[in-house]
Amino acid sequence: MTKLEALAKRCRQFKADFKNFDVRGRFALYAEVREFLRERITVQQAKDEFRISLDQRAERFLTLARTRIYERPGSPYLKLLEFAGCELSDLEALVRRHGIEPALMRLATEGVYLTSDEFKGKKEIVRGARSFRVTPEDFERRYAPGGFAIESSGTRNRPLRSVIYLDWLRFRTFATGVFFAAHDLFSYSHAIYDAILPGGAVNHLLVNAKLGKATDRWFARRVPEMTPLHALAHHLTTYLIVLAGKRHGPGFPTPRFIEVEEMERIVRWIEQEKRKKKACYITTIASSAARIARAAWEMGVALDGTKFNVAGEPFTEAKEEAIRKVGASVTSRYSYGGGTSAGLGCANPRYRDEVHVNQNTLALIRHPAALDVNGTAIHPLLCTTLYAEAPRMLLNVANGDYGTLEERNCGCELERAGLALHLHHIRSFEKLTSEGMNYFYGELFELLEKLFPAEFGGGPGDYQLVEEEDGNGQTRLTLVVHPEVGPIREDALLARLREGLAEGPWGNKFTSEIWRDAGTVRVQRQVPYTSPRGKILPLHFSR
Repeated sequence: MTKLEALAKRCRQFKADFKNFDVRGRFALYAEVREFLRERITVQQAKDEFRISLDQRAERFLTLARTRIYERPGSPYLKLLEFAGCELSDLEALVRRHGIEPALMRLATEGVYLTSDEFKGKKEIVRGARSFRVTPEDFERRYAPGGFAIESSGTRNRPLRSVIYLDWLRFRTFATGVFFAAHDLFSYSHAIYDAILPGGAVNHLLVNAKLGKATDRWFARRVPEMTPLHALAHHLTTYLIVLAGKRHGPGFPTPRFIEVEEMERIVRWIEQEKRKKKACYITTIASSAARIARAAWEMGVALDGTKFNVAGEPFTEAKEEAIRKVGASVTSRYSYGGGTSAGLGCANPRYRDEVHVNQNTLALIRHPAALDVNGTAIHPLLCTTLYAEAPRMLLNVANGDYGTLEERNCGCELERAGLALHLHHIRSFEKLTSEGMNYFYGELFELLEKLFPAEFGGGPGDYQLVEEEDGNGQTRLTLVVHPEVGPIREDALLARLREGLAEGPWGNKFTSEIWRDAGTVRVQRQVPYTSPRGKILPLHFSR
C-alpha cells in the first residue's frame, strides 16, 4: 500500500467515525440514563415481573414471530420457515400443543436454524436448492432510543458490535434481582473488573443501580481502539453514563484503569473491605478471577468471604482450584453474545459452571443433529430471543458453543422462581487447523491448564497454543510459555504436548503424528496473548 493509499484509507475511516460519532445522541443518552435510574426495582418486584414473563413466554414468542418475521417479507428467518413449509398457523399450533422448546427442536430438524458462521455472514446459508447470505445487522432492533454500543471480545472472529437499549436492561434487571437474592449478594461490597465501553461492564453497573445496589469499585482494563476518534467516542459515552449514574443512582464508580500485572490493587481493596467486616463480590471473566486469586496467594492474602462471578470463557477445574485455594467462592454466568444474558449461576450447583437458563428472556436448545468432531458427537446450542426489546432477534442461532442441558430440582431460589432448566460443561467447538488436520479446541483445557502446570510449573494462563502462519504461508502451532515459569526442557514439553494431543479418539493420535512429522509445533517463551477483554484462552489465533 502506497503512502497516498494509506492516507486515503485513514481519511475514509475518519469520515466514517465522524459520521457515527453522533454528539447529540450521546448527550441525549445522559437524560435517558437519568430516566432509567429514576425507577428502582425491588427484589419483590423483580420476582413478580419474572414470574409474569415466564407465564407469558409462549404468547410473547408467537407475537414476536408474527410481527418480526411473518409480517416482514425480507426476514431471513421467513426464508428458512418457508423452506420448512411452516406458516404462522403451523407455528402457533406447534407451540401451543408442545411448548416453545419442542417446537424449536422440530424447526431445527427441518432446517430452521443458523450456524455461527451463517449468522455472521462468513458462510452462505444453503437449504435445499435455496441459498442466501446474511449479516448480523439484518437481525438488529431498529429505531429505538436510549442505547449504547458494546463489542464482543473478538477472541477468534472480528468483534461483533451490538447496541444495548435501556429498556432491554430493565428486563434483564428482573433476573438479576432474583439471582442476587438467591446468592444473598445485596449484603456484599460489589466490584467489577472489566473494560469501559465498548466492553460490557456498563451493563452490570446500570442493572445494579436499577436494583438500588451501589457498585463500590470499577477496576477497568484498557481496550485497544481502532482510531483516536473511536476511542474518544467510547470514553465520552462511558463518562456521560458514569456522570448520570453518580447524580441519579445509588452509587456509581469512576473506572480505575489497571494493568494485568497490577492485580494486587484488587487484592488490597478486598483487604480494605474485610477490615470493614464486608464480604466482596467481584464480577469479571474466569481467567481474571484466577489471576486475582493467584496474586492473593503470592501476597499471602486469604480471600475468604469473597465471591467471584465469572464468564467469558470456560470455567475449568484449574481456575476453580486457584480461586478456592485462597478461600474464595465462585459462581458462573453465561452470555450468548451481544448483550444476551443466557445463564445465571445456580446457588446449589453440582458442576462448577452450572447455570440456570434464563428462560424468561430466551429459549435454549441443543441442535438435534450432532456434529462429528474428531469422533465426538457435539450438539451445538441454539438460542431464540423472546423479547422485541432484545438487541437482536435470534431464532435457533448457534454461537459456536455446546453444553449439557438438563432439568433438575436444585432447591435454590432461581428454581423456585421458575428456572428448572440447567446448563453446564459449556465449551466451544472451535478447532486448530494445521497441515490440513483438525483438533478439537475443547480438549485443550485439561492439558494446558492442569497437566502442564502440575508437571512443568506455573498455573492457569501460563501455557497457550497459538495458531499462526510463518513467512512461507505455512500454518504453524506455537506453544507459548510464560517467562515467569521456571526453566523447562523444551523437548520434554513438546513430547508431553504430543502425548496429550494424541490421547482420546484415533483421529487425535493421527493428527498429532502428522504435526510431529511436519515439525508443526514449536515453543516460545513470552507472555500469553490476551483478548481485549483480558481473556487468556488455551488457544489463540493470530491470523
